[in-house]
Amino acid sequence: MVTLKDIANRLGVSIRTVSHAVNNSGRLSDKTRKLILETVAEMGYFPDAAARSLVTHKSRLIGVMVPFLSTSFYGAIISGLEEVARRYNYTLLLLNPPSDDEDYLQVCYSMMQRKVDGMILYPSPLIRKAQEFIRRSNVPVVQLMDFAPELGEVSVKVENFLSAAEAVREFYRTGCRNIAMISHNSNSPEVAERHRGFLAAMDELMPGCEPVTLESEVSIEAAYSAAEKLLTEHPETDAVFAASDFAALGVAKAALERGRKIPEDLSIIGFDNLDIAAEQLLYPFSTIAQPKEEIGRCAGEMILKLIEGKKVESQVLPAPLIIRNTTRK
Repeated sequence: MVTLKDIANRLGVSIRTVSHAVNNSGRLSDKTRKLILETVAEMGYFPDAAARSLVTHKSRLIGVMVPFLSTSFYGAIISGLEEVARRYNYTLLLLNPPSDDEDYLQVCYSMMQRKVDGMILYPSPLIRKAQEFIRRSNVPVVQLMDFAPELGEVSVKVENFLSAAEAVREFYRTGCRNIAMISHNSNSPEVAERHRGFLAAMDELMPGCEPVTLESEVSIEAAYSAAEKLLTEHPETDAVFAASDFAALGVAKAALERGRKIPEDLSIIGFDNLDIAAEQLLYPFSTIAQPKEEIGRCAGEMILKLIEGKKVESQVLPAPLIIRNTTRK
């Protein structure tokens, strides 16, 4: 079995220097680190992570439990997380949350069996049966996009309220006066904040108006059905703020089928800045851009500080409005 000493003897450096290169620590020149890692690969040295964890009492694993791992939204967040984890020689243990709350406890138990040093998770309502288990584990937790006090005190969110209000103001600036919203019928506080921001801006700009809001599941087809109803019952609608880019796509589909021109007859602003909406050929969507990679990097830095026993404050990141082809200029 190849050891650190074998590699050190081959290169004429200290065992400590080889260890720094392997563990991505210490102050080594890029040239030295590259040479050592190439020799490690050539000689077939594989560090024993289990043995190291017995000595350091750390697994150097960060458990990550977020929904829809296959989507570009959470994929970008994971990319930001991975960037930070790799820099500090940590590995991400990715788990897609189950759809049943009983299974949630089993998934959390499996994660704890791996002795993760910290957890980053989306606080889904289904996680309620695992809350006590997570709390008793004493593992640091950073929550993403939402916040449940039962799971800890630290979270990374975006400014949903103010961003939604800015979307309404943009509609108003461009002459729209019959502004509606397609929201989502989930229990997510982040969606509720977008709705509150929408209502607050409408009341500020047009006091006494009764803005129309319809709800749908988080899918293009569900939003399409809601938009059909909206445009049938309220044909005067000249702008729609959508609680997600999926909803915005559904609105556009319903509008175009009814011969409505976008954005001349109907302006649309979504939320998330997903690739599926941003890269549309004819109608790249105006949207609220959640800083996905930055969310991941921020959560990564926060969980590492918590693991080290440092104090960490929750973060609320700005989500800017991006104007594209679905909004009047």
